[in-house]
Amino acid sequence: MGEKKHAFHSMCSYLGCFPPRVPRQALQALTRRGDLVLDPFCGSGTSLVEALLLERPCVGVDLNPLAVTLARAKTQPVEARDVLTRLRELASEYPGGADMESVPEAVHTFFHPRTLAQLVYVKEQLGDSPEDLFLRGALLGIMHGKFRKGGGTAYLSIDMPNTFSMSVGYVQKFVRKHGLKQPPVDVFHQLRERVVWLFRGGPIPESPRATILQGNATSLPVLLETARISQVDAVVTSPPYLGVLRYGAFNWLRLWFLGFEPIAVDRALDGTDSLDRYLSFMTSFLLSAGQVVKPSGAVALVIGDVVEYGNHLPLAERVWEEVSGVVPFDLVRIDQDNFDEKSKTTRIWGEEKKGRATPLDRVLILRRRAQRKVSSRLGSTGADSRKAKAG
Repeated sequence: MGEKKHAFHSMCSYLGCFPPRVPRQALQALTRRGDLVLDPFCGSGTSLVEALLLERPCVGVDLNPLAVTLARAKTQPVEARDVLTRLRELASEYPGGADMESVPEAVHTFFHPRTLAQLVYVKEQLGDSPEDLFLRGALLGIMHGKFRKGGGTAYLSIDMPNTFSMSVGYVQKFVRKHGLKQPPVDVFHQLRERVVWLFRGGPIPESPRATILQGNATSLPVLLETARISQVDAVVTSPPYLGVLRYGAFNWLRLWFLGFEPIAVDRALDGTDSLDRYLSFMTSFLLSAGQVVKPSGAVALVIGDVVEYGNHLPLAERVWEEVSGVVPFDLVRIDQDNFDEKSKTTRIWGEEKKGRATPLDRVLILRRRAQRKVSSRLGSTGADSRKAKAG
C-alpha cells in the first residue's frame, strides 16, 4: 500500500480514472513478468503505466481520442533530455506569432493573446515522434487549472476552479464575477517546468513496450490484428460507468487542441446510459475478449457499485449474472475495494452531482475457459453497443 505512484500518472486529469494501486494489485496477483496485458478501456493509461513498471508488455484500446493521446504520451520510451531538446528546438523556431483566424472565440476566453499564439504554434508543430507525443500529453495537462495560493500558476489559462473545461457561458460568468485577467504566461517555460516535474521519478522503462490502439472494445480481434497480435495473457481494466460521462464536453478545450469536436466524441462514446444497454454492452465486450484472451488467462474488471432507482446495486455481481453461461469465462471471485473518494476525479462535482456512483469498487475476476462453450443466449446480446472508458 504505501508505494509512491509514478509521476506520469499525473500528466493530465482524466474523468473517472482509478488509483494506480488497483491495477497494480491485479497485475501482481494475476500475471507474471513478460505476460502481455490488455486494457480495452485504457483511458489515460493508468494500468498501462503500471504494467510497464512491472515489466509486462501491454496493449491499450480506447475510443476516446483524448485517452489515446494521453496513453501514448505516458508510455513513450523517452528520456527527459531528449524531450527538453525538442522543446528548445520548438522555442527557438517560434516566429513570434501565429495565425489565429481559425481559433474559436471561446478559446480566446481562456488565454492571453501572446500565450494563445504560442499555443497555436505548438499545436501546429507537434508531430508523432516519441518526444512530440510526450510534449503533447504534458501540454494537455497544463491547458487550464487553478492558481496557487500565492498567485502563481503552473497552467496556461485564467484561474479556473478545476482542470476540466467548463462551459463557455460558465467561464464567462466566472471571469466577470471574479474580475479575472488572462495571465501572459510563456508556453515554452510552463511546458519545460511540467516536463521536468513529470520526469522527477525517472522515465518509463524502454522495455517492455506498449501498443496503443484507437477503437471499439467489442471488436478486439480485428483491432489487435492490425497490431499483429492474436492473443493476450490477461485483461486488466475498468469498464465504462453505468451512466453517461461527457468526456467530450468536459474536455472541449483539450479536444480543440487535438483537432476533434467534443460533440462527435460524446456521440461515439454514448452507449451505457441505462442498465439494459450497459449489460448488453458488457456481454458484447466479454464475447470479444473471449476471442483474444489465451485459455486460462485472467480478466480483472474494476466495476463500481451504483445506486439504481434508489437501490444500492453491486454492479459487478449483476454483470456476472447477465453474462454467466454466455461468455467463455468462469468466475474466480469478486473482490471488494473501498476506495478513497479523493483519488477519483469525479469528486469535483460534489455529493449532489456524482450521479449513481458509490465509494465502493468491486473487482470481477474471471478465467478464460480452455474450451469455448457456445450459448443459445448469444443472439440476444447487443453487439452494436459502443463505449470507451477512462482509466
